[in-house]
Formats: sequence, C-alpha cells, structure tokens
Amino acid sequence: MSERKYPVKRGGEYELNIDDLAFGGKGVARLDNYVIFVKDALPGDRVRARIAKRKKDFAEAYLQEILQPSLFRVEAPCRYFKWCGGCTWQNMRYQDQLQFKKKIVQDALKRIGDQESIAVHDVLPSPKDFGYRNKMEFSFSDRRWLLPEELGQPDADRNFALGLHVPGTFDKILHIDHCLLQSDIANEILRFVAQWLRKKGLQPYGIRSHEGFLRFLIIRQSAFNGEIMVNIVTGYEDVDVLKPLAVELQQRFPQIVSVVNNINTRLAQIAVGEKEYVLAGRSYIQDKIGDFIFNISANSFFQTNTRQAERLYEITLEYAETDKKALVWDLYAGTGTISLFLARKAKEVIGFEVVESAVADA
Repeated sequence: MSERKYPVKRGGEYELNIDDLAFGGKGVARLDNYVIFVKDALPGDRVRARIAKRKKDFAEAYLQEILQPSLFRVEAPCRYFKWCGGCTWQNMRYQDQLQFKKKIVQDALKRIGDQESIAVHDVLPSPKDFGYRNKMEFSFSDRRWLLPEELGQPDADRNFALGLHVPGTFDKILHIDHCLLQSDIANEILRFVAQWLRKKGLQPYGIRSHEGFLRFLIIRQSAFNGEIMVNIVTGYEDVDVLKPLAVELQQRFPQIVSVVNNINTRLAQIAVGEKEYVLAGRSYIQDKIGDFIFNISANSFFQTNTRQAERLYEITLEYAETDKKALVWDLYAGTGTISLFLARKAKEVIGFEVVESAVADA
C-alpha cells in the first residue's frame, strides 16, 4: 500500500485563505480538501501560516503573517489579547461574533446531532461588550510568562505572577494589571492585591513543585448594588497573615463587603477550598435577577453575565411548556435562579444540587 501524500508538511509555511471558523475560535482553511486550523485567523483573511501539527484528516497551524485582512477584523482593545487565554474573538467585530456563534451551533447540530431541520434563532447580544462579568478568577504562579518587551529586561520579575493562563501552557501565568471583562474598580483591587502580596514576600504556588502559599484570587461583584467579594485561595492555612490585607481592602474600597480565604491543600488546580474563613465582612454578596435577590457565597455557581442571564431566564420561562399543575425538576440547580423563575408557571419546582454552599444560598 502506498503511503498517503499530505498537501502540507510539519514546519512548512503556506499561504492560505480562511473561509470559516471552528468551535474554539480557530480559522479554517482548506488545501486540496485537506482542513487546516489556523490560530488567530478570521474568515476572509489571507494569511501565511506555519504547520505545527499534521494528522490524518487535518493540520494545526500558527499565524505568521496577515497578507490581506478580513473585513471582520478589528484591532483588539486589550494589550494582552495576543497571549492571554481569557478572550478568543476580541479581534472580530461583536456583531459578526454573534453570527459565527449561531453558525457554530448550526454546524454542531448538523455534524454531531445529524439534525438539519432545527431552527436556530439569532444570538441575543449582551447589553455590554466589556465589563460585564460579575466574577473573575485569577491564578498565582511562581513562573511568569514574559511579554516581548519584558524578555530583555534583567530586572523583570520572573517568580511572581497573578493573572490568566496562556493557551498551551499549564505552569506559567501571564501577569496582568487590567482585564476588560471586569469593572474598573475590580481592576483596581486586582492591582492592589498583587502589589500588597509582593511587598509582603508571600510565595505564589508552584504548579510543578506543588509548593507555595498563594493559589487564586477571585473577585465577585454584584450587578445589582455593586457589592464586592474578594476570595483568596491558598495552599495552606495562615489566616493571620491575610487579615491585615482584608482590613486594608475594606478601608480602601468601601464596596468590598466580603473578604474570605479558601484553603485548597489538594494537588488539583481548582479555586475551591476544603475550608473557608471569613477575614472581613460577611460570607456572601447579593445580586438580583428579575424580582429575586440571591445570596452568593464564594463557591456558589451564579451566571457570570447577570443582565444577560436575566434575559436567558425570561426566554426559558417563555418557552417552558408547563402550567400550574406541573412538577419541574431543575438539575444542577446552583443557587436556584432558574428554579425560582420557573416557579411562576409550575405547581412545584425541585432543585438538585451537590454544592452545599449553593444549597444554603438558595
């Protein structure tokens, strides 16, 4: 049997026309009917790309140069966009993002579900493009991903990072001081916490060594009343060293009503602790969806775009085929947001949830 010939080789560079977007945000090109996924490319781009991986049915490539930009392409507003894993499509106009998200759902139904007759409605745009998230989770690391301008700096801090992951790396963190997905006040808190902890010399957790104190920083903010929770996740217990930080946070930022410390001694990189201590204020913040006010504790699930979640639940209620005689089961109920909305049109709603703090909040 003759060996199959591929139209590309690993390490080779090719000029490609991008004609589609794949789930996950990579551009799709075709060369002699062979599919090539190109990171950071958009439909309509003509690019030069380097092949990183070659498989039987497809290849993966990195963008080397944009030869002709797509009409969909815009300048990403975030200075970290090229390296950060927090956002995928900042370089595409928002109205075009919505169209491609719809197409991704249609393609998934067709290819995976073998369903072509299901109507897929237009995606409802978020009321806010940026600053809409009510929760951001940042990671600490003792290995910092250096930006190009930092590589030549001998005094660059390589051993402390607080920020977000770079795609394809598990142990290095991109240190950031501003994220467009959260509010300005949340960014001020992010910068203050990083400066305070570095000044105190507290050790970030090493994902390779499994040593160190600081693991995660989670900032939650209510879209209803602006209340803020700061949750510091550490690898072991040392409440006394964090209490002065909690005091300073509340003095400097009156919006902060809760500062908590979760302790995660496990190897798994998750921002949920086996223990929780309230360092200042109370153990929850409050947010509102529709007519309902919810208590949200550190480890409770709550939709991260509050205003968009409200629209989602209203549509769910509108489409729900139920009446005042019906019994509704809400699986993975979280804090009971959907349950309470559906209670308007049902005799009884039973929520199922395994996270104890979420059940207590509900």
